[in-house]
Amino acid sequence: MDLFTIPGIPATRQDDKNILNKTVKKTKKVVAKVGKSLSERIANIKRSVEENLGEYKDKYDCIREENDLVKYIDLCVEKGICAIDTETTGLNPMLDDIVGFSLYTLGLKAVYIPINHIDYITNAKVNNQLSKEICKKQLQRLANNNVKLIMFNAKFDIRVLRHQIGVYLTAYWDGYIAQKLLNENEPENGLKALHKKYVLKNEKDAFAFSDLFEKITFNLVPINSGYIYAARDAEVTYELYTYQKQFLDPSNSKCIEKDLLEVSNVFWNIEMPLINIVADMEDSGIKVDLDYLNILSEKYNKLLLEKEAEFYKLCDKYSNKIEDYRRKNPNNKLGSMINIASSTQIAILLYDILGEKPVPRQPSRGTGEEVLKAMNNEFCQAILDYREVAKLITTYIDKMRNIINPEDGKVHCVFNQYGAATGRFSSQDPNMQNIPSHNKEIRKMFVADDGYVLMSSDYSQQEPKVMTQMCGDEKMLNAYRNGRDLYSEIASLAFNRTYEDCLEFYLDENGNKTDKTNKEGKEYRTQAKSILLGILYGRGIASVAEQLHTTKEKAQQIQDKIFKGFPAIQKFEEDSKNMAKEKGFVTTLWGRKRRLPNIQLPLYEFDFSNAKNNNFNPLDFENEQEEFIDYEAMDKYTRMMNRSYGRVAKEQVKAKARAEGIEIKDNGGYIADAERQCVNARIQGSAADMTKKAMILVGNDKELKELGFKLLIPVHDELIAQCPLENAKRCKERFANLMSIAAKDRLQVPISCDVEVTRAWYGDEIELEEI
Repeated sequence: MDLFTIPGIPATRQDDKNILNKTVKKTKKVVAKVGKSLSERIANIKRSVEENLGEYKDKYDCIREENDLVKYIDLCVEKGICAIDTETTGLNPMLDDIVGFSLYTLGLKAVYIPINHIDYITNAKVNNQLSKEICKKQLQRLANNNVKLIMFNAKFDIRVLRHQIGVYLTAYWDGYIAQKLLNENEPENGLKALHKKYVLKNEKDAFAFSDLFEKITFNLVPINSGYIYAARDAEVTYELYTYQKQFLDPSNSKCIEKDLLEVSNVFWNIEMPLINIVADMEDSGIKVDLDYLNILSEKYNKLLLEKEAEFYKLCDKYSNKIEDYRRKNPNNKLGSMINIASSTQIAILLYDILGEKPVPRQPSRGTGEEVLKAMNNEFCQAILDYREVAKLITTYIDKMRNIINPEDGKVHCVFNQYGAATGRFSSQDPNMQNIPSHNKEIRKMFVADDGYVLMSSDYSQQEPKVMTQMCGDEKMLNAYRNGRDLYSEIASLAFNRTYEDCLEFYLDENGNKTDKTNKEGKEYRTQAKSILLGILYGRGIASVAEQLHTTKEKAQQIQDKIFKGFPAIQKFEEDSKNMAKEKGFVTTLWGRKRRLPNIQLPLYEFDFSNAKNNNFNPLDFENEQEEFIDYEAMDKYTRMMNRSYGRVAKEQVKAKARAEGIEIKDNGGYIADAERQCVNARIQGSAADMTKKAMILVGNDKELKELGFKLLIPVHDELIAQCPLENAKRCKERFANLMSIAAKDRLQVPISCDVEVTRAWYGDEIELEEI
């Protein structure tokens, strides 16, 4: 499968995996069985390594003497490039230990350097391993000589080597980031899977750690078995780099032919420089106020009991119906009390007891958030309220104690700089991007270090400004240039009102905003904002109507007025869809691609394999007979499908065709979903690029570093940092200025950033005049 052959349709990762599996030559996969004892498991590992990787035994070396490592590093320095990979006891670079590392450079054998292997029988450290001090000295030579370091998931290895060896390295190439840029829809993003698919062309199996060393930490693996696996990782990393670099090297003809020049710009000037910034943020972590956390825990656990009690109060209200169901269904799955946390029991309550109808375009007996919101009854609201509180407790409050680093009292988030297909960040442990914005007291548990203050800087109307730039509409551009509110400006033209009449607040005689709300103006502004954001986020008119608490017809009328006043918005939406239909992808301001292959699918696909073919001769073995296609039937059923509205009507047409042996696949849903993503992918992706550029500029700023300033958390259009209190004034000015100019190479719309200085995230603002 070619890197640029992007399969359409798969809506889930499992679907992607199924399609991938069909293209893979089925080969034997041996997994080390879990024995009854550690000794048996180690014996199984040795057998598995010999069977699956034994052919590489003489291809790789294990370095256990300092002089041998010195010589190998000499050659890496001479060649100016090498791949590096680490083996650890776990996935926490700060708390888990390094076991060893591997190196590979072209023309040499890949090597493994053991550091912390343990004898699985005596539990003593194995002899003849290199010390961390020796490894630090030699690895530092790679940094001092600017050797190009090839890595995969570089951030992890960089942090491991920082904390466990004490050497600070910078990646020249990260195969994981490269692959995300080359195809963000890749179903399998692991090193072994990518190497197998693109380098080995699926001709051999790729063996991951879990395949060979199931339930065994690598420090217990005997060196004479483990070195083969570990050394191979470095070689595989280098080989994947060799394959990928041709597409991201702007001087390479393949990069030009595949229209990847702008993508290479994103790789070299945004994603790669960002890796060390992200590693620094993870290392810094953010302090948690444990006293405040205890207060939150007590409050929300009490609130959870109250929400649960409200649910059971409703159950009492419907007790006759519930008991009637139990009598008629003696083997039912309800307990003595309906479990509010059980989706099965909630489904019985909603559909079987209360008689709710399935929600269109949702699972037939779904109990998810969208389903409950659409049903909109008192039970659903009670369940939603309970779940919201329960999620806050499990995700952010009670869980927090388990993820605080015991050595520094901080949480060290794991940040994925390519967390979304648009290029947006994601995070985990905890998920900082997903804390409900309306619940500010949860965020207040995160505080600055003693003697420091937090700084929160966010872009004002980041995504609308990006859209203004990409639309190129002079009226929208002038609104920002003249310091006017874009939503009010749009409302003014759309509803034929003065700009002042569409402001959320009245102005005084000097044109300054007052605290007095302009109710009518606020309504006009809200309508314009909802339409614009609906376009930005790919929401359909029905969703916008629901948000505006009006009919679809009325919402459509408002949108039509806005499109009439600002035709560039509609043109941008149409151009984005046309780009995707023509090329299979859309692009951001900086050239990042979001591939949407489903938009190029045919509306209907026909399978005639079970249809009667009067021209088929089962005895004609000599002549190749073409696949049977009934074009008249295709035309007939296409017209019938186009005239059918709603799922039920379309299913009836499919059933009629099936009776004739014809299967119809309706891709309309996949195409519509891709169309909805076109604008959002461009805007959200551009905003992500913009924030990342700001992070690079801020994180590398010499003056801010000297002032003790540190970036801590990115949250979409907002950056959280901390600095010493005495330097807060200057840091605030510098922080805001750097963020405002970070995107000036592509964004001409004036950018402003509001910086707040607090002790806690979303805490009371600190006045800096006294400092």
